[in-house]
Amino acid sequence: MLVARPVTIVMGAPVPSPEERARLRAEQRDTVIEQIARYNPRAVVCVGVPFGHTRPQWILPHGGTVRLDGAARKVFADYS
Repeated sequence: MLVARPVTIVMGAPVPSPEERARLRAEQRDTVIEQIARYNPRAVVCVGVPFGHTRPQWILPHGGTVRLDGAARKVFADYS
């Protein structure tokens, strides 16, 4: 399971401190892993990949494939 880095800034709202953003990300990471483990404790989970509405941002292949190698702790994208 590949989970994007969460957005921690909302337009028009006060900007949280770096510490608060880190806390929010850690809280989401822990919750996501806990919930996935309830359904499939052997699932490979990679949380915090910078795609979606975040910066910096990885551009993922539209219609391509993304492969997660849990043993090597790597994410591969095929753009061909």
